Amino acid sequence: MSRKVQLVVCLPSYNEAGNLLNLIRDIHEVIPHAMILVVDDGSADATADIARKCAETMNVVLAQHQFNMGLGQAYRTAFKNALDFVRDDGFVMIMDADGTHRPEQIPDLIRKAEAGTDLVVAGRYIKGSTVTGVPYYRMILSRGVRMLSRMLLGKQAVKDVSSGYRLYKASLIRQAQQAYGDQLIVSNGFTVTIELLVKMKRIGARIDQIPLILRYDMKKGPSKIRIKRTIVQYLHLFCHLALTHPQIGHSTSREQR
Repeated sequence: MSRKVQLVVCLPSYNEAGNLLNLIRDIHEVIPHAMILVVDDGSADATADIARKCAETMNVVLAQHQFNMGLGQAYRTAFKNALDFVRDDGFVMIMDADGTHRPEQIPDLIRKAEAGTDLVVAGRYIKGSTVTGVPYYRMILSRGVRMLSRMLLGKQAVKDVSSGYRLYKASLIRQAQQAYGDQLIVSNGFTVTIELLVKMKRIGARIDQIPLILRYDMKKGPSKIRIKRTIVQYLHLFCHLALTHPQIGHSTSREQR
């Protein structure tokens, strides 16, 4: 294996051939020393071929599912592979592969983490965030999930619980895997974002946020989200979170160190 890197940028991807090439180039331009891990979740288009082509000239690695398994499994694959490449004191970033998350924010996320934060979320609903071109139904869903999560789970550490643009310390992911085992991610869909936020908080992660610049107008292709199915998944997740909690000793809590 080659020398480990300080940052692995993970791109869970499903039929993102229209967006992936420009995004990889933009990430490489902003932070050229990072490894870019494309997790192709069984795409039917040229997503995997684009990742392989980029790997010829940039530090890009492809992890490929033979068929579509859902965003939750894409996250599992991303974490598993990223931890093989990242340094113990490094970072693992997750961002959408459709171009709506802008790489220009990566340095801000890193600076926040280097200041002592274990998990940094780029989120809406805070001063300085900008949202362009987001469909009305997506905004309603996001706000509804935010309110429901507060009712069922209490006040969270960040205002945007469904944002997938995040930077994790590699050490936090390893700690979470030790605490939860194969139950760290039980979600299959978009609910994985709030599941991870809650579970990281429960093991004492220091969580902070920066304003999100969301450019939905740059996305090519249809949305992958299915509203009714996603609502049902959120309800199932809230039940799971209400009934489960890791068996954590005092030595594993980051807040008690």
